[in-house]
Order: sequence, then C-alpha cells, then structure tokens
Amino acid sequence: AGGTVGSGSGAPNAAGGARSSGWPVVPPPDLPARSVPRAPLTDVVPRRTLIVIAVVVALAVLGTVLALTLGGGDDDKGAAGGDGGKAVASAGASGDTKQDEESGTRTDGSASDPAANGDANGTPDTGTNASGEAGDQGGSESGDAGKSDDDEGVAATHRGGQGYRIGLPEGWKFASTGSSGDRFTGPRGQKLLVAWTSTPKGDPVADWKNQEQYMVRSNYKKIRIEKVGYRGWNAADWEFTYTDGGTKYRTVDRGFVVNDHQGYALMYTAKAADWGDDLRRDTWRTLSKTFEPKS
Repeated sequence: AGGTVGSGSGAPNAAGGARSSGWPVVPPPDLPARSVPRAPLTDVVPRRTLIVIAVVVALAVLGTVLALTLGGGDDDKGAAGGDGGKAVASAGASGDTKQDEESGTRTDGSASDPAANGDANGTPDTGTNASGEAGDQGGSESGDAGKSDDDEGVAATHRGGQGYRIGLPEGWKFASTGSSGDRFTGPRGQKLLVAWTSTPKGDPVADWKNQEQYMVRSNYKKIRIEKVGYRGWNAADWEFTYTDGGTKYRTVDRGFVVNDHQGYALMYTAKAADWGDDLRRDTWRTLSKTFEPKS
C-alpha cells in the first residue's frame, strides 16, 4: 500500500508510489522566493501627506535638542555617571552576590564572609591559588601565603560542597563524593572519609556502640570506643582494625557534634604496620587540627 516503508533495496519510486527502501528520501532544497517589486511610496501615499509628516518630524527633533541644551543641570551628572555610577557599584557589591574563593562569584542570598579569606572564627586562609577538582561540590587551594601554626604540614586546603574545610598534607587528594560523604586518598594506602549529618545524636559514644553491631568488615577487631576531648566539641573515637585484600588496616573514626544541626565524622585509615610512624601521626594531627565545620 502507498506510504509503507519496505524492507527491500532499490531507489524510491519516482512515480509517487510506495518507497521500496527503508531509508527516507531526502527532499530537494527549497528554491528561494522571488522578490516582488515594490511600488514607489508616492504611488501609495499622497505627496501632500508626505510633506506634512516631514515637517512634524523636524519640529519634534528641534524640540528635543532645545530641551537637552537648556534643561541640563548638576542633578543629571549623577544619573549619567559620577556619583550615580558609584552607587550602582556599591549596591552590587553589598547585595546578594558573594565572592567565592573556589569559583568566582555566586548568587546565594547569604551575607558576606565574617572574615575575609578565612572562616567564621577569623582563621586565616591557607592558600591563594585555586586548584580544585572539576565536578566536585568544592575545591582545593594550595600555597604558603598566610599560613598559621595550625596549618603546618598543609599542602592544600579542600573546601567541601557541604561547607566544611580541611587541610590536606602533601600527596593527599580528593577522590570522590557520595552518599557516605567525601573521600580522600593519601600516600601509602592512607584514606579519609569526611561524613556529616544535620541531625546529630547527643551522645557520640552511645551512637558508635550502637553502630558497631552492624560492622561487617573482614577480621574486624575493636580497639576502643571512648569519649575524647576535641576542640571543645562533644566527641568520641571509635578505633578498630580490619583486613582488606590481605592487608591489615587500622582506623580511627572520630565523631563530634558541633551544634544541634551539625555533626561530623573524620574516618581516617592507614596500614596497621604504619600506625606508629611519624608520617601517620603527623597526617592525623594535620587533618584533625585543620578541619573547620560549615560556618
């Protein structure tokens, strides 16, 4: 029947019948439309009417020129530039646009940072040059400018998409982000998971003990679950060992409550054989000292 796509081969039926191939026929390009000559304007509009229109337009132009020449004053300078331009720039700088160290400016409706290039407590930033990961909800900054004693051992500062900040030692890098949190990798098999919650439990020790019953890691062995002093926050450490791929690892998972709506965990892992090394101790010290929650 006409219009049916066939399964055989061959050219389209030029006589207008059914196509004999499954391939569509490409139509020829449209021809350009012919231009229709226009009649002279004087043939459509009477000559007297055209003269009247020309006089009206000339008078309107003359009136505009006189108004601009005679009516200009000091008030117009602000609108055209000068102080008027300054007012526009000031409003733009103090409105909803905030400078972000990672990706330029963003509009988020929030107030400006309480401390320039620092956190809510006025801690100076640890870097100046952006070197973040594309696709991550955060970034990294590297450099030596403005370092404090707490920043010793920091090669780059990572700013997570959640809003936290943490200093990364030499050789560390952001790996991925997911439902569990942000993952980082370091030299010699070291790993870090930064997790967070907006509904923290009031007792981190009890919370760790409750979660331990669900631990399924190979050759898991608890070392301790205990309350620790950590920068004035309600904190507890869960330390344990396990085996992965024939290698024994040791982990300390530090959970802490910052406030009623912010809780974090720093889950740091290294090979058990390296646990007593200076590199391992210095790395954990740097990670735990430089972490700053969302402000």
